[in-house]
Amino acid sequence: MSVAIDQNTARFFNRVAYDLGYGGMANSEAEGDRLAALLGNRTTMMMGNHGVLVAATTVAEAFDTTYYLERACQTLVLAYSTGRPLNIMSDAVAEKTAQEWEAYEGASVAHFEAMKEILAEQDPSFAE
Repeated sequence: MSVAIDQNTARFFNRVAYDLGYGGMANSEAEGDRLAALLGNRTTMMMGNHGVLVAATTVAEAFDTTYYLERACQTLVLAYSTGRPLNIMSDAVAEKTAQEWEAYEGASVAHFEAMKEILAEQDPSFAE
């Protein structure tokens, strides 16, 4: 995602890989190798004609990344739908913001724990 118009979209500035080579179900080792090469050192990939891939070391990190990616996409779709010019951050500010997100240690775990607490209050059976 290279268009940063707010804090959430800036989180993904130059940090998303793209796969536009969908050729059917990813059910071979060769396809896995191809996707891994495209992902490189990034943790998020937009897969054309398929969906989103998020790589993370914990479920909390994967959840947090997916949550904020969805928020960023919602923001961009809504902003583009207005037809008005967007106030796009400079590359320097977008990169600084992305780095600040990366340094926000413990945030993904706290976010995930808070969501589980909300779920437990609303429907404790989710944990069964």
